Amino acid sequence: MTEIHIFRHGETEWNIEGRMQGFKDSPLTELGKAQAVAARKKIEHLNFDAVFCSTSSRASDTAKILVNDVDIQIYETDELKEINMGSWEGMKHSDVKEQFATDYYYFWNRPGCFRMNGAESFHDLKVRSTACIKRISQEHKGKKILVVSHAALIKTLLTSLQSKPLDELWEGPFATNLSHSIVIGGAGSQLVVKQFCDEICNEKESLND
Repeated sequence: MTEIHIFRHGETEWNIEGRMQGFKDSPLTELGKAQAVAARKKIEHLNFDAVFCSTSSRASDTAKILVNDVDIQIYETDELKEINMGSWEGMKHSDVKEQFATDYYYFWNRPGCFRMNGAESFHDLKVRSTACIKRISQEHKGKKILVVSHAALIKTLLTSLQSKPLDELWEGPFATNLSHSIVIGGAGSQLVVKQFCDEICNEKESLND
C-alpha cells in the first residue's frame, strides 16, 4: 500500500506581511524553518522512499529541512505549485479585497465559482493536483512518499479525494504551516485520505497561501 505524507511549507515573509503568494515566492522566516525542524522531529521514525515538492523555494527549502541529511533525491515539480493567482500575487489581502471585491469573495467563499482572467481556477487546480498525486502513487506503489506543497493545492486535493464539492474546500481544518496530511493508495488508482491537515506545530500560523 502506498503512503503519501503531505506537508504545507513553513511560514514565509509574505505570510507575515499578509501578501498573496501563488506562483510568486518569498523565503521562509526563521519561524518557518523552526516549524520544519519541529515537524522533522515528529516524523523522523518514517523512512521515505521518495520526496516530491513544488518548485517554489518555500516548499523546496521546507522539504530539505524535513529530510535533513538523509541521502535521498528531492524531485521538484511545477505540478505541486500553489494556485496561480495572476495579478493578485505580491498584493496584500486587504488591497485585493478592496480592489477585487467580487473575485476575492468567490475565492474564499465560493471557490468552485472562482474565475478570473490571468488566474487559475480551483477546477483546474483540482485536475492538476489529483493527476500529480495519482501519478506519484502509481509510480511508487507500496512506497512511503513525502510531498511538500501549498495551502490551496492541499485543500483542493484532499477535498477532491473525499468527493466533496469545491465550495467546501475552505471548511476546516485549514492547511496551516507544516500541517500533515496522509493519503493512502490502495487497489487500482483509488486514493483515500487517512489524515486531514493535522497541525504538527504549536507555533503561530498564518492564513495565507
